[in-house]
Amino acid sequence: MQCQWPNILRKNLGYEYLIYQEGLPGRLAGNEEERMPYKNGINTFLATYRSLAPIDILIIALGSNDLIKFYKKTSEKIIKDLLKYTEIINEQFSDFKYKEKYFNSTLPRIIYILPSNFDYVFRGSDKFSELSEKNRLEIIEYFHKHKDEYEFIIYNDAKLFEDGVHFNLNDHQNIAKLVKKKILGID
Repeated sequence: MQCQWPNILRKNLGYEYLIYQEGLPGRLAGNEEERMPYKNGINTFLATYRSLAPIDILIIALGSNDLIKFYKKTSEKIIKDLLKYTEIINEQFSDFKYKEKYFNSTLPRIIYILPSNFDYVFRGSDKFSELSEKNRLEIIEYFHKHKDEYEFIIYNDAKLFEDGVHFNLNDHQNIAKLVKKKILGID
């Protein structure tokens, strides 16, 4: 647990930053998981946000599980699901009652960590396919085209664990560095 990027980030930023890690293995950006609905990010987001609010920066690291072959999601659907989080925050912020209670009258920065590379050819081929990779690249392309509207981080250099899907310790350290730079405005 201490080796995950949010915990590394917490250590790297120091005590001036309070970081809440709200990660759930297998969580989707959308709401397609019928067998385990608690993994549907959109359905659980607002309750989670409100329980931690107010916050200054919201980091959304979702979308990778949505690329799994089983869900048969298009890049357009995944993008729509990812952007729903910004929409929810903006809707809540526009309500004066919620604006004071959950936002301290300040809209949080929203930073997306886009789906990282994975091995869809060999080790991760049971979950991901060439179509998964195509969709992942289309998601990245969309955010590049809208770089003036959204803050995002791309990490395409993951070495991964032996499963070809999950970050190894070095990957977690690299993501923590990228997030720290983004938070501090260092390019």
